[in-house]
Amino acid sequence: MASKKVRIGFIGCGGIANFHFGHFDNNKIPEAQIVAVCDLIDERVKKAAERFQAKPYACYREMLQKEKLDAVYVCVEPCAHDGMELLAIEKGCHLFVEKPVALCLDYAKKVEAGLKAKKLIHAAGFQDRYLDFEPLMKNWVAKSKVGFFNAYWVGGMPGVWWWRRRDTSGGQAVEQTIHTFDMCRNLFGEVVAVQAFGRRGIITDVENYDTEDASAVNLRFANGIIGTVYSGCFIRGGGGKNGIDVFTMNGRMEYVERQGVTITEPNRTITVKTGNDYGQEEDDAFIQAILENDQSLIKSPYCEAVKNLEVTLAANESMDNGGKVIYLGECCPSCCPGEKPAAKAKAPKKAAPKK
Repeated sequence: MASKKVRIGFIGCGGIANFHFGHFDNNKIPEAQIVAVCDLIDERVKKAAERFQAKPYACYREMLQKEKLDAVYVCVEPCAHDGMELLAIEKGCHLFVEKPVALCLDYAKKVEAGLKAKKLIHAAGFQDRYLDFEPLMKNWVAKSKVGFFNAYWVGGMPGVWWWRRRDTSGGQAVEQTIHTFDMCRNLFGEVVAVQAFGRRGIITDVENYDTEDASAVNLRFANGIIGTVYSGCFIRGGGGKNGIDVFTMNGRMEYVERQGVTITEPNRTITVKTGNDYGQEEDDAFIQAILENDQSLIKSPYCEAVKNLEVTLAANESMDNGGKVIYLGECCPSCCPGEKPAAKAKAPKKAAPKK
């Protein structure tokens, strides 16, 4: 494929698609070309088509049937994943899917299995993994004895229609704070237990709004690390907070979402500001991985997005069930450090045989 450009199709031409469009403008990735775009909103798809001299479509099935594509970007709202990924896989297209990759875990796992079976390059939209100081954070955490962390995505409510409803967005934890959950998993490893509480009643003046105003999600990781991830979309006029505060035996790390990190130790303080275009690097890596047929170049593969989805959907399940603890994977109370296993029910005594 190195002798020709990677032919790309976009499904969805809204806000997050335009984030990616900017990385292909002005020949920023000369090895790739956007040749087809699809959206249900006529004005959006026409604008995108003119921007890249691409073919516009209103139906992704028609686009995938008519166009010979090497790769497809899926940039649709969370509730709209209705088979487009599976059809793209069937056509042999490498796949980039924006987060959250679905609202149904079974569907996401089916896509994951299809990508693996076809040996296609895959990526998901967790651009924070491409921050230039991300290796510094991972290395510091790996060498530290972490006690706990607090993490946050607290701000205002996005204005798009589908975000304010749990059934179309998944709620803030699933749709937005999932970036924070991803970085927590990136730093601390796999989550084995989730407990969450949410609250409503703060926002009362928004029509068709039914998701949580705020939530607190407690996480336990396989290595014993514990922490809480807070979400809030009720802030108006400033005062929000996005990032992760990590507390260890030898210091503290404060990660400010996409802005920088400060590490404070007894005899020194290290402050690093973001110095790279992490979004550009995310798309660069996807195209390069296709050209070299090397999945290892992708820092945010689809399979990691599936794990993030599992954690955030577990948070929703816990919220909806009074803070019930949800155990993930093969975990159970007996294998989580500090958890008391449930008592086993005693087998009923057999009646003595009659003489």
